[in-house]
Amino acid sequence: MSADGVPWSDVRRVLLGRTVLATYLLLVGPLVAGAVDARLMTPLALPGYVALTLGSAVGSRLFTTLEPWVFWGPFFAGSYPVAVALAGAYRILRGRLTVGS
Repeated sequence: MSADGVPWSDVRRVLLGRTVLATYLLLVGPLVAGAVDARLMTPLALPGYVALTLGSAVGSRLFTTLEPWVFWGPFFAGSYPVAVALAGAYRILRGRLTVGS
């Protein structure tokens, strides 16, 4: 048990569960594949592409001397909290749908 009564397994599942990893890979994977070879760019890359483009635009305004490749690091790091939030929303929605059935 953790300090507030939530078991560590639940915390670990929320932060590193299969749903989080799958969501992270869906955000990052298609964009990385499309960056490696443009023929692999699919519509699945759109959410990641929008996030990377917006982050690069803001970053280029704030740090005018940085090259665009520098913004891949913040993109990878920023995709993780988005994946945790989306996976958490999925778990809540799934829990509500199964309880109501």
